[in-house]
Amino acid sequence: MKLLVTGGAGFIGSVVTRMLLDAGHQVVVLDDLRTGHREALAPDATHVEASIHDAAQILTPDAGFDGVLHFAALIAAGESMVKPELYWQTNTVGSLALINAVRAAGVPRMVFSSTAAVYGNPTELPITETAVKAPTNTYGATKLAVDMALTSEAIAHGLAAVSLRYFNVAGAHLAG
Repeated sequence: MKLLVTGGAGFIGSVVTRMLLDAGHQVVVLDDLRTGHREALAPDATHVEASIHDAAQILTPDAGFDGVLHFAALIAAGESMVKPELYWQTNTVGSLALINAVRAAGVPRMVFSSTAAVYGNPTELPITETAVKAPTNTYGATKLAVDMALTSEAIAHGLAAVSLRYFNVAGAHLAG
């Protein structure tokens, strides 16, 4: 499959990119390197240094992408409360531009890196997917907005989409 990975110079995106390449997929990484690390880019992937706001330049109808894995975002919850405009612009407006490009290019599937921060302070443990969503910071709110946009896109246009709402991500990946 030909896949676009946004945020492929970040921790999760770089690990997923390597795993996709190891599985034999063709991977294009879209990352502006604002918060990612050039050294984390998989050398076997094609790298496009650009913002997700410009995804339509890569996701053209004739590019033949089979899916998008969207990991690009600003992720500091504390910073999101003092610079909310950065988070709304990057995480929400940028993601909406990406979703529009996905639709225009006819890409059939999308994986979105959301966050457990959409649940805020849960009233029950363990947290289930049906738990009340009540983010307590701008970061969580921006991610929830994209979750909702993807739901609408799936209903209106048949996009096969999934949101991953993990908590703290940790680990290591050794190059093979």
